[in-house]
Amino acid sequence: MSLAQTHSARARLIAEMERLFAVDAGLGSLLGYNGRPDMTQEAKQVQRAWARALVAVHGHDRASSAYTQYASRRQNTVREGVGSWGNLVLGGSPVPRWDRDIHGFLCHCCVEAFSTVVAADGDPLCNRCAITHADVQTTRPQWHAYSHAQFQFPGLMGEERKTSESKLLIRYQDDEERAYVTGEAALLTERTSPLPGLTAISSQTHGDSRDTIRLTLETRAEHGHRSVDILATFAYDPEPEQWEDHAYGFRFVSARLTTRARKLGHLDTGAPAIITEHTDLYRLLDTLITHLYSAT
Repeated sequence: MSLAQTHSARARLIAEMERLFAVDAGLGSLLGYNGRPDMTQEAKQVQRAWARALVAVHGHDRASSAYTQYASRRQNTVREGVGSWGNLVLGGSPVPRWDRDIHGFLCHCCVEAFSTVVAADGDPLCNRCAITHADVQTTRPQWHAYSHAQFQFPGLMGEERKTSESKLLIRYQDDEERAYVTGEAALLTERTSPLPGLTAISSQTHGDSRDTIRLTLETRAEHGHRSVDILATFAYDPEPEQWEDHAYGFRFVSARLTTRARKLGHLDTGAPAIITEHTDLYRLLDTLITHLYSAT
């Protein structure tokens, strides 16, 4: 795997966020926002599905970090002010003190609740602290994508951060057992997959080196009257991504999808199965999400 491939995951993730949230004004702290009435329920469902998928394949730490980097750029596009404290929705559950805010989701003042607005000095504040410490005339809503809550993850410091990634335990025929960072294979493993109605069919490891093994997973996902059979291969990358303290984990290599529209009650839709081949992770996600969540 080339050096460019090894260090491109974060940049590609931010590019996908740019595509996903490009038309999302996202000022969710205002009452008038009202759950994005300008978005259809299908569009909301698809955006949530994409957010869950990005978190799954990159891990909560990397996904949250990339999201806050992208969101800080979008924050610079927010020109309108809050207008009145009456426009803010007071709420939000306190975040436990032992979680450390390494990604910048928490209120800069109390560090106990997620921030919702930005004061004139650039500090992110929760609604209650903003009312107490900020000037309503210079306070702006904080930019939020509709699926912002999917990325809220204060993060963990020290040794806890190293062990927060999900692991796959693999036992070899000589009884050696190794723990591998799940990485992008989390898309298709039962306890981490964001895909609806996921059923694991088979898994197989192969390769000459146990440090860089390959993993082939066969699964099925179902949603409503649609289903997709997935046969995908991942290669293990033991190197960290930039400053991370753990191996990158399994990286996506290729997949074959077989998509179907299932019978609706006693009616057969008559749609034939469609087989597609993929070597790009995000094109794979696009095909999966579009097929599973499309209303047509």
